[in-house]
Amino acid sequence: MKKEFKLYNVLFPFWMLMLFPQVWLIILPGNFIIDSLVLIISMYFLKLQQKKEFYKKNILKIFGFGILADVAGCAYMLLLMVVFQLGNMGDELYLTLPALIISAMLIFILNYFISFKKYDKKLRFKMALFFAIITAPYTFLIPSSWLYGY
Repeated sequence: MKKEFKLYNVLFPFWMLMLFPQVWLIILPGNFIIDSLVLIISMYFLKLQQKKEFYKKNILKIFGFGILADVAGCAYMLLLMVVFQLGNMGDELYLTLPALIISAMLIFILNYFISFKKYDKKLRFKMALFFAIITAPYTFLIPSSWLYGY
């Protein structure tokens, strides 16, 4: 007998985004606002000069790489769930924690080597680390059983 598995919260966002394209109007600006706040707070924390120029030069790259890193973490979980039929997202830390770490590492690497490549290594490291820690997709850790009651 073939093992049955469900993809509730893996498919939910994709179906939601396809069926209700207006959801993009919430997700993308929400991520952009969070990235903007982290960038502004980190610039003040690190006492950067020319904050407005720094923001303008970097925010779109930071935002894009954050989305890309989140998609990579989701792809990892989807691969394990569909190909290897392992558990439910959020209910098993062996699925979600590595996905969270993959996303956070990608956020750090992409920002360190691309977004902030023109700045000195100390600043690059601190900024990339701020984004990796603060903007990692912690929502991966929300158990799907909380959302779907199974």
